[in-house]
Amino acid sequence: METSASIFRLNTLQKFGCVSILLVVSILMLIQAPAEGYIAKRYTIRQIVAESTNVVLGTVTEVNVKRRTAKVKVEENLKGTSEFQEIRIRFDVYKGEADHRDEIIHFLKEDEPIIVFYLKSGGRIDSLAHTRGRWFQTQVTAKNKERTEWGWWLFTHFEKYLNRDKVSKRDSTPDFQNELRNLLSGDALELLLLKTDRYDSEPRAIAELDAVADFGFIYHATTDRSLPTLREADILWIGFRSLSEGKYRLNKKQENRIKEFVKNGGIVISSGQDSDKDRPCGSGWLPEPLTGVESSTRNDFRPTSGAGELFKEPNRIRSGQLSLDDSWRGWNEKFEILATTNDGKEIVVAKLKHGKGMYLVTNLHNRSNSHVSKNRRMLENLVHFAVQFLETSK
Repeated sequence: METSASIFRLNTLQKFGCVSILLVVSILMLIQAPAEGYIAKRYTIRQIVAESTNVVLGTVTEVNVKRRTAKVKVEENLKGTSEFQEIRIRFDVYKGEADHRDEIIHFLKEDEPIIVFYLKSGGRIDSLAHTRGRWFQTQVTAKNKERTEWGWWLFTHFEKYLNRDKVSKRDSTPDFQNELRNLLSGDALELLLLKTDRYDSEPRAIAELDAVADFGFIYHATTDRSLPTLREADILWIGFRSLSEGKYRLNKKQENRIKEFVKNGGIVISSGQDSDKDRPCGSGWLPEPLTGVESSTRNDFRPTSGAGELFKEPNRIRSGQLSLDDSWRGWNEKFEILATTNDGKEIVVAKLKHGKGMYLVTNLHNRSNSHVSKNRRMLENLVHFAVQFLETSK
């Protein structure tokens, strides 16, 4: 997907320290833009996995130089359950800055292992594949409205930056397969982010968080407020304005699903919401009431005695170093207030235990890159705090 269609945000247990670079073309999420082009910014393996609906391992079973085709046998599902037992690839067309068709057909070798990451969205599949130490892209569209029949996957190009950047370059495909097996083995904590398509700075920052508290975490993102994979997660991050923007977005079933998740031991971290004077953000996703309030953007806060190490580990954060926005009032004694703003009238961070789990309610303003850059260290502190809670509550 070297494109304004760059899939992928991904998770690795190793610390890769990712900062977006190489801005050669404008990158949009794959599901938002169908145009083809090189991935022109840094993407970690963690990010690629997170934005893939499926990750499969297989073997190249056939390379037909004359017909310019290849076939891949799907042998192992690492993420999702693929509907394909065989992936058929054509090399008679190309998209992108250069024509790599002759190169790819002579590069592929029969009996070589291959990894295919793909994002299935509607009637289209975009993929990144890795074999013999190199990345390339393909895409395919459904042949019928029911999306039960798919044609040949069309090769577009070899990746430029993924094949040379240290956070994504992998010289050995078999070693890469083992890395992915370890990553997706279920041993790591899983963080599920509920996001909106409008704000991508916060999801990018969360995907790039390093391992915290001696734990790695696997990151997955979704815009589906029904949260069908919530049961598999340890931490649910309700992203910036995913609860409300102009109107409250959750229904009763979705609210109850979140409360049940926490009751059974999950952690919910909520980012900033949107409240208007006559239309406060709803709080039905919480077992106790709160009132969303419209607030002016500010950066001052005051930790309480209950904050513990929240503003100290792994990063020391002082008043004036955060970006804050619409907040919450009207809490009862069941909430443990960890930090306030506006002379103690509004929440910056509140803790609420429910069953075996916990909520961390915040008013972080993560609208843009500049806001998220101020809050990035706090994102890590919140995950660190949540991991410590999970560790001590076992």
